[in-house]
Amino acid sequence: MLSEYCLFDNLRVVLDGANDSVKKHFDAELLPFGENKKGERNKITFKEIESLPVSNNTAGSDKRATLKFVNSAPKFELDGDRMYAKHYQGGRAAIPLKLSKNIVIEYEHNTSPAFLFNTIFPPLLRRHLSTESKTLLHASSAAINGKAYVYCGWSHSGKTNGLLKCLEEGGEYLGDDKVIMDKNGRIHPYPLRINLFGYNFDANPWLIERAYSPIRFRWLNWWNKRANNALEKPWNKGPLRGSWESIAYITKTKLHSRYRPADLAIDCAEKATEVEEFKILMDTENVDIEKLAYRLRSVNDEEDYFYKKMKAAVDFLYGPSDLYTDGMEEEKIIEKGLSKCKKVIIGK
Repeated sequence: MLSEYCLFDNLRVVLDGANDSVKKHFDAELLPFGENKKGERNKITFKEIESLPVSNNTAGSDKRATLKFVNSAPKFELDGDRMYAKHYQGGRAAIPLKLSKNIVIEYEHNTSPAFLFNTIFPPLLRRHLSTESKTLLHASSAAINGKAYVYCGWSHSGKTNGLLKCLEEGGEYLGDDKVIMDKNGRIHPYPLRINLFGYNFDANPWLIERAYSPIRFRWLNWWNKRANNALEKPWNKGPLRGSWESIAYITKTKLHSRYRPADLAIDCAEKATEVEEFKILMDTENVDIEKLAYRLRSVNDEEDYFYKKMKAAVDFLYGPSDLYTDGMEEEKIIEKGLSKCKKVIIGK
């Protein structure tokens, strides 16, 4: 059974034989783009199979791959012109080393839906967008009175809080954590679920009643802060520390979730919007547009699973591959887009 989603001007995402959990995850993220459209488009297909072959051409290990918090923990296996990537939650996905207009990602039935959508899909989307003169940015954005306000920066730099302040003022949602900008400086709606942590609710209490019962939120938040305060004490060691670490992790997990905009009574923008203000959340000197485009592209690299995690394994097991570009085309689009923005601000 096939499920299809059409994104932007020329992309079709296809699920082939997906189990219910994978389909539910992709539906939650991509159905807001609207119904399927006819016609030829570039295609990214996720095809579910029972299991992938085993390869002896390996970088990493099964034991290491189960460690969530170890840097470069994924296990990679080279099989011809495909690389198998294993996630810490189990399951493998086969990623082709030669990109084309029609890409097929085979994955094992026990592969995490979040791994497929949040980790494998964004680098593929990033590489497609340049064919439409668009670029993926690590940013959040909302439209107020027909003008876009963009907050761009490193992880946990305040992008979502900037977005939420705009939404509180009646803005329309354009995107959270990932924003699409074209070479004309317009932001295109990318209505993925909004990724919220406990500190987002602390800074935006108007959201609490929309996402939680206030009593449940206060209870979780109180225990989370108490546990984190206890972990900062130098004398807190041994079994007691382990208990506080468990409480901190559980409450943080309960406070962190992804929400559809409609579930939070938030309206979404429906068309590409010109930028009124583009704010880069970093403390540095003023730089020219060309250098700024390079810096923003570097944030994309840091978020890119292929570039950040898989590139070293490809270089080691395979050699140079066109799966990785030098980013020059992306930089040019960012540079042109920024030059069309009415105001570009650097600083927090």
